[in-house]
Amino acid sequence: MLKLLNPWFLLAIVLAIVGAGGYGVHVGKSLERAAYAKELSLEQKIQQTLAEEVAKIEIINRPRIEKLETITREVPVYRDCQHTDAAFGLLNDIAEGKASVPAGDGVVSEADPVDR
Repeated sequence: MLKLLNPWFLLAIVLAIVGAGGYGVHVGKSLERAAYAKELSLEQKIQQTLAEEVAKIEIINRPRIEKLETITREVPVYRDCQHTDAAFGLLNDIAEGKASVPAGDGVVSEADPVDR
């Protein structure tokens, strides 16, 4: 019983507990860093794959608007300019939102301010 109350024995027990706790914290931090590094490398791989896929995208769907511009340019005299059935069909598709890209890339210009 006296051996258990020895201050050096109690100090050894306290140091062993503190050392084990410190080692546990060190191992936990190492495991957390490894998990974070793995997650970061996975995220970088995903971003790289996304960047490669986005680079492959080609914008090619403008045939209806280009056809309408071509039809409009073919008639130089305004009194002779009448829309054909094909032009009306393209205009209706654009108005209904079926056209792939709206005219003017969907940008509406701002109105000039009125000075009064």
